[in-house]
Amino acid sequence: MDDLPSDVLLTIFERLPDSGDLANCRLTSHRLLSLSYRTSSISLKPHQKHHSIPFKTRVVNLVSLLAASLVSISVSAKGSGSLKGDEQVDDLTDIGFLSSWLPLVGKQLNTLCVVNASIECAVGFSCALALISDICQNLRSLVIRKAWLSFKGIKLMPKLTNLTLKFVRIDDENFTNFSKYFPSLKVLNLSHIVGLKEPKIHLMQLRICRFTGYPESIAIHAPNLEELELKCMQPCSVVLECASASSLSISVAKSSIIRMTEMPRKLRKLTIKSLDIPPLLRFFRGIKGLGTLELEAFPITSWFDAYSVFSVTNALDTFENLDELVIGPVAWYLWQRSFSSCLNVANSVSLKRLVVNIPPDHFNTSGLISNILKICTPSEVELRFFSDIGETEKNNVIKNFSNTFSGVRWIWSTSEKSSSEFFSRLWGGAGI
Repeated sequence: MDDLPSDVLLTIFERLPDSGDLANCRLTSHRLLSLSYRTSSISLKPHQKHHSIPFKTRVVNLVSLLAASLVSISVSAKGSGSLKGDEQVDDLTDIGFLSSWLPLVGKQLNTLCVVNASIECAVGFSCALALISDICQNLRSLVIRKAWLSFKGIKLMPKLTNLTLKFVRIDDENFTNFSKYFPSLKVLNLSHIVGLKEPKIHLMQLRICRFTGYPESIAIHAPNLEELELKCMQPCSVVLECASASSLSISVAKSSIIRMTEMPRKLRKLTIKSLDIPPLLRFFRGIKGLGTLELEAFPITSWFDAYSVFSVTNALDTFENLDELVIGPVAWYLWQRSFSSCLNVANSVSLKRLVVNIPPDHFNTSGLISNILKICTPSEVELRFFSDIGETEKNNVIKNFSNTFSGVRWIWSTSEKSSSEFFSRLWGGAGI
């Protein structure tokens, strides 16, 4: 290893899964010791075995050693305590901990990632954002996961372009000033956020926005937005201004709460997850050039009362020039059980691909698929199975369809989710 070029060694140092191993490398030779001081990126995680020095102390020690060259730091407690003998780590957003090392690198830091083992680690709302915004004025990417955060005392972060807050509880339900404090954001990920009552995201440079939460209302004004993923179960109002979006994913219970100032002119992919699919299809009817449409229904206990009747033909009638149609397992399950006769379509549609996420124990769908093939004539059909379906069973299903429907290319793939997850979601109620 000592014979490798310096740039290769530095790349190895910076890509170590746990930069705690860097200490071992430093001790092997004078050259590696010298090179280690040029390391610009470190990632630190607790050991899955007893260590004589506490994790937080090791973080402070390593940052102190390499402070002159560091521009990227990731500190994660993920996995700690998951196995017997794992090192326990408390709240990494604690001000005392952050204050012990962040001032050493704050001025040159470009990327910062702080991940707690669980949101229960938090002992109260942390003022980490105020500290980070005060010290790290050149920060471009910030990730904080599993924390309780306060926005009190936060300062303008003019160079921040990427912000990710995931599994975060916020102390100010009326906080709406994303544009005031983060005016240069291009990527915003707010996932499983609790505490934002009526967020208003007005960001002129925003390109990608993902939001998952439970707000009463949400407004997104981002004229240059290219990709939007919005998951809100039952907001009272959703106002969107994203005329440049090419990919749009909407997960809401009902369609009546959505307003758009202007339909996206360049939309190529639309994903709808709702109890109210037909009205949402009609809402987006004016979009031209849509290439991919994905449809899924929220899993609900009493689907007969709450589910808005739809069939695949609703989608085919609405968007005649589709290249690809993807049907989620819940949507397919509910449609197949109740409304399989709704197959009238105004015009025959030529799809390139049809993707069906097949629910467990519903493999005998040849009659339904036969009718669909008559009206949309896809050149390729992909059947997507759950992860616990056996290989033999998958091959038998594909063989059966291939023999029954010649002229169509049949393939299968495997979902990351299991059939038990599907049924627990289906009968466990709706969620995001």
